[in-house]
Amino acid sequence: MSCEILVIFHPLINEDLEGEIYFESTFGPFSVPVRCTIKKCSPEVDCQSIDFGSHVVGESVSRTITLTNNGALASFFSVGTSMHLSPARRHVQMPSQEFANADPENENITYSSHRSSYSLSLEEVHAKRQSFSTESDINTHLSFDMGACVSLTFVDYCDITLGNVRGGEIGPFQSVKLEMLFKPTVPGETIMDFYIRFSDANTKPIPIHVSGVAVSNPVWVVHPSIDLKICTFDRLYQYTIVVQSRENRAFKLTFDVCPEMRKHLQIIPIRGFIQALSTFNAQLKFIPRQSLPKDAQKYFDSDTGVLEVPMTVQVAGQVLPAKYTIHAIVTSSDLQFDQIQVDFGHCSIYHFVRTTVRLTNMSILPQDFGFVAVPEYIEVQPYDGFGTLLPQETLELDLIFRPKKPIEYNFQLRCKSGIDRDFVLPCRGVGFHPPLVLSHSLIQFRPTPVGDKSTATIYLTNYQDKEAATRLFKVISAVEAPRLFCFSLPKDSDISISPSVGRLLPGERCLVQVMFRPVLREKTITEEALRLHRIAKATSEKEPEVSRVTEHEMKRDIAVEHSRGRRTPGFAKRREISSPSSKSAERVGLNPGSELYRKARDLLLRSFSRSYKEYIVCCFVSDGDPPEANVQPTWSAINTLHLKLECLAVQPPLLVTSGNGKNVLDFRQVYVGSRVVERLTIQNISEEPVELTSSLLDIYGPFSLLNAMRGLNPGEKHTLVVAFSPNLEKKYSEILQVRAPKMVLEIILRGEGALPFVSSSHARDLPNVVYALEKDVVSQHFKLTNRSAETVEYRVMLASHSLNSPQHGFDRVALLLDGHRDTQIHPAVGTQNYSGLSVFGVQPLEGSLAPGKKQDIAVTFQPDHSSLCYTDRLTIELLNKCKVCEIDLKGAVPSHNMYLCGVDPLSVPIDSLLPDFTPLHPQLTEAEETPCIPLLVTLVASCKAGVIRPAVRELQVGCISSPHADKKSGEFHWDDLAAVHQQGFHLEPAKGVVEAGSSCSVTITWTPQSAYRPFEVVQVCVPLTVKSDEITIYKVTLMAFVSSAAD
Repeated sequence: MSCEILVIFHPLINEDLEGEIYFESTFGPFSVPVRCTIKKCSPEVDCQSIDFGSHVVGESVSRTITLTNNGALASFFSVGTSMHLSPARRHVQMPSQEFANADPENENITYSSHRSSYSLSLEEVHAKRQSFSTESDINTHLSFDMGACVSLTFVDYCDITLGNVRGGEIGPFQSVKLEMLFKPTVPGETIMDFYIRFSDANTKPIPIHVSGVAVSNPVWVVHPSIDLKICTFDRLYQYTIVVQSRENRAFKLTFDVCPEMRKHLQIIPIRGFIQALSTFNAQLKFIPRQSLPKDAQKYFDSDTGVLEVPMTVQVAGQVLPAKYTIHAIVTSSDLQFDQIQVDFGHCSIYHFVRTTVRLTNMSILPQDFGFVAVPEYIEVQPYDGFGTLLPQETLELDLIFRPKKPIEYNFQLRCKSGIDRDFVLPCRGVGFHPPLVLSHSLIQFRPTPVGDKSTATIYLTNYQDKEAATRLFKVISAVEAPRLFCFSLPKDSDISISPSVGRLLPGERCLVQVMFRPVLREKTITEEALRLHRIAKATSEKEPEVSRVTEHEMKRDIAVEHSRGRRTPGFAKRREISSPSSKSAERVGLNPGSELYRKARDLLLRSFSRSYKEYIVCCFVSDGDPPEANVQPTWSAINTLHLKLECLAVQPPLLVTSGNGKNVLDFRQVYVGSRVVERLTIQNISEEPVELTSSLLDIYGPFSLLNAMRGLNPGEKHTLVVAFSPNLEKKYSEILQVRAPKMVLEIILRGEGALPFVSSSHARDLPNVVYALEKDVVSQHFKLTNRSAETVEYRVMLASHSLNSPQHGFDRVALLLDGHRDTQIHPAVGTQNYSGLSVFGVQPLEGSLAPGKKQDIAVTFQPDHSSLCYTDRLTIELLNKCKVCEIDLKGAVPSHNMYLCGVDPLSVPIDSLLPDFTPLHPQLTEAEETPCIPLLVTLVASCKAGVIRPAVRELQVGCISSPHADKKSGEFHWDDLAAVHQQGFHLEPAKGVVEAGSSCSVTITWTPQSAYRPFEVVQVCVPLTVKSDEITIYKVTLMAFVSSAAD
């Protein structure tokens, strides 16, 4: 008995299921096994190893394998190379040219050939390609149809390749044919591992191992790569092409030459037969023409010059031709000048013209060159025009033209290369005789220390060659004419020329001095000073930090010293090195007088080594005198003379260390008659001892050297003591030469003799006559002002105090014997006090005045008796015997406090040597009780052009202010003025009152009357009464006349 049981399976998950269905029966339980599986892909191939065997290069062989899916699940598949290399070594061989066209990132291969070798790891390349890194990525991206065109991969470029079917979909229980091709190109064994990969993750790849052996052609070129190295245009290069045969029969050979290379390449013979197991030789002739870049653009790179021509040999009965490649680098063999023609222009027969040309090697090969058959008037430098040019090198050549005769030159310079090629450079020039001739065109100065000078003397002569000038230069006057010359000095040079300009007549010769005086430039000293300033500033900023570090080290070393009982030697050394300066660097100006500037200059001089310079000085010569005075002369460029100077500056052995390093000793202004001493210190900064001598100074000059010269060891100093004592008011300058064996140090002595400018105010502040009473003391003041630039010292002298003063009556006797012809003459020392003391005194007697300062001088008048003839002479003199002023001091002591001055003198200005005679019993009448004092006033009217100008005189009536006077004021009046007016006299005022210490002016005017006769003297007397403590009557005689000589 049986029954049917329906089992329904509803899969919910994609997994294999295995189990049992349990049943219960009367006989007991039993079970039925149940297994449910998912759809699977079960692929397999009929062959996993393919061996193509041995085949000749050029043949094509195919094999087919069948891929069968035994499962119920369809899947996509793809065929590719292995992800991993086999343990055995595998090679894939292919032509280099085809491999170069392939993308190197597509797959990884190992490639080798006779010409080139590339070895690439498949793992490295696949690691770079993310799209083929894992099988899941491949399965994800495999979504193409079976009939679609498959893009080429690296497999297409290998000897073993795949057919058209490289992937697609395989259905359940279906089969697919896969084709494998073997196309050998290079002899050798080829091994490839292919993998068939599937989109089903549970299906493993199926490996397929493919191998094949390729044998070479029976006929081949022994050297398939012919390297002709570097070739030059238009030269023949030959090579032997060897063809080898391994067959036992003969073959016909045909050498193919591409049309582009037929003008440049030739193979002889072009056809032939190669015998069995032998070789065939063909001659290759290569002559690259200049048209190669245009003819063979496909094979020739114009930028690099590389030529690569693939060639073939056609072999009858052979599938592939024998291939070979010709390699060469084609370059030019030209030597190129940068100028087409060299024009030297006009050149004097006493000088030379230098021009520079550039010679370039256009080849990539070194080339020897040399200038041959060079004329005697041409010089080629360097190395006399011979040398070697490196590839693409440019060499500057100096062509020196030295004409021997004043003629025109046209010539060619031949430059011959090492391969016997000639390159011609046309040249032209004109030689002429200059109108002015220098005796030397080259001056080589001796090694000159900085601060010293070297002088050379040359001559400039006005000489002309009439015949040459007339023959060559029609535009230039050939007649003898004066010539103007002018030397143009280089800018910022140490050269000076004297005279730098001038005029030379025909046949005249001029001496020219050229001086080389090396000095340190202002810019160099300033830069060094700034560098020292920055160093000082940086040091000052680091001082606090260094001080803290030093203090810490000292404490630590002292602790070590206490523990060990002694101080280590290294501490003392470190302490000496680390001790910073206690003062920070101050910022100072960089003017030439600053200390920082002096330090920088001294440092540069002490570290100075050598400095060589060359200068070319041009001397411009005119075509003659200008036609007019205010017209500039014409200057011709061909007349220009050139003077070459070779200057070598060295370190000076002597250095001035005083006065900010200047070799100028400036005494500035020194008063005439004075003497000033200055000192200047020099130091030997060389490494050798030097003996010093000096030049002689002018024995009649104001400068004098007070100490002698001596020898100086290295580092020693010597101080020069120089005095300056001018004797005239002018500027002085003199040069003192301090001579050493290798240097002459010039010290400029400079000073100015000056007269001190001290002014006095005595003319304004002192009265002409000091009036005082007996035993009065009167003081007057005036000022001395120093208007000079220096301090002056002065002294005040009175003639009465001088031992040489004639105060004992000698000048009085001389005055009396002179007949008193000149009433303006007064003795220097007049009446003095009876006590023997000078009636005049002065304070201070001496002193010094600073520039711009003033000094009060007090003059005191102290008489002890009455006299109208007190005189003395005050002289202010400077220490250099220069007189500031001389003042004649006058004093008058009347018998009472009123006085009259301004009248004509009627007696000598000295007191009588005899005592006054007084009668024992004088008898006076009533009319003579008040005596009259006679006075004379002379008035002179001037007459010019018939016009008479009135005469005017002025008298002073004064009153002395004195404590000894009873009455403090006075009065005066004129009497009998009517008679005076009749004669043309007019007195104003007629009367007045005079206060003590003041005076009153009385003006007397005379106007000639109409009845006045020429040369007539008008005279009239008028009394003047003066009243004070006493009454004094003056009998004033007015005398007037007309004179044509009067002012």
